[in-house]
Amino acid sequence: MAAKGHDDGRLCLCDRADGTCPGLAVRRLSSDRVQELAEEIWTASSGDLLPTRSRPDPRSSRAGASAQAAYVRRRAEERERWQPALVWLVLTWGLIGAAPAAGLLAGGTVGAWLGWPATLLVVMLAWSRLRFRPSPAATSWQRRAALQRRTAGLLAPLADKGYLVLHDITLPGWLDSLEHLAVGPTGVWVMASWQRQGQPAGGAVPAGTLRELRSHTRAIAELLDGWARVPVRPLLCVHGSWPRILPARRGTRITASRRLAQVVRSGSPVAPGEVERASGRLLEVLRPAA
Repeated sequence: MAAKGHDDGRLCLCDRADGTCPGLAVRRLSSDRVQELAEEIWTASSGDLLPTRSRPDPRSSRAGASAQAAYVRRRAEERERWQPALVWLVLTWGLIGAAPAAGLLAGGTVGAWLGWPATLLVVMLAWSRLRFRPSPAATSWQRRAALQRRTAGLLAPLADKGYLVLHDITLPGWLDSLEHLAVGPTGVWVMASWQRQGQPAGGAVPAGTLRELRSHTRAIAELLDGWARVPVRPLLCVHGSWPRILPARRGTRITASRRLAQVVRSGSPVAPGEVERASGRLLEVLRPAA
C-alpha cells in the first residue's frame, strides 16, 4: 500500500511490517537521525559540506530501538485517529447511568447475589468494545522489537569472549537498519531475528527475510573491502520450535536461538590484526538506526 498524503501535511504510513515502505521507515527514526539523513542527502546532491556534528557511537544503540519507535509512533497516530462508534458510546454511558436501576430490577428477579454482578458484566463488556486497541500492523513492530531484544540477550556472552556486538545500527544514507552485528575472532556476522508465526514447526523462512539479510551482509562486506581481510557471513536466528541443525539457504546460515552464540564462536579463526581493523572501520562508519 503506498503512502498517502493528508491535508494537514501528515503522512499516512503503509502497512508493510518489513520496513520497506519509505514513509514508515522515515517516521520510525528519531529527529536527530532524520536531520542527519537530510544533511547527508544535501552534501551528496550539492557538494557543500555542512558543519561537522558529533558522530553518535554505534555501541550506544539498543536492540529493537527503531522497531519500538515505529510501534510507539504508529500507535500514537492510530489513537489520534481513533473514534469510538457513537452507538456504543451512547449505549455504554446509558448502561452506566442505568446501572443502579438495572441492578435493583435484576436483584428483584433473580436475586441480589446475581443481579448486580450481571449488570456490572454487561457494562464491562460494552466498555471493552470502546477501548482503544492498536492495529495488528502496529503491534507487529512491538513484537519485532521484543524479538530483537531476546536475540541481543543471547549474544551478550560473546562480549566476554572478545567480540564487538552491535544492535540496531545503520549505514550512512540508509533508511533500513541492521538488527545485529558481531565482530570477533571468527570474523564478522550479520544477523537477523525471525520467529515462526502460524506455521508448522520447521516451516520455511520467508524469502524476503533471507534476501534482506543477504543484502545487509553484502553492504558490510563492501564497507570492509580494502580495509580488513575478514569473512562476512549472514546468520539468521530463529526463535520458536525449530530443530537444532538447519540447512543453509543460498549461503545464509540458519540456527535455532539456543545455538546462536555457539554458531558464532564456531567459525574459523581470523588474524587479530584483521579483526581490529574491521572493528575500527565499522565503529567509524556505522551509527545508531533510531
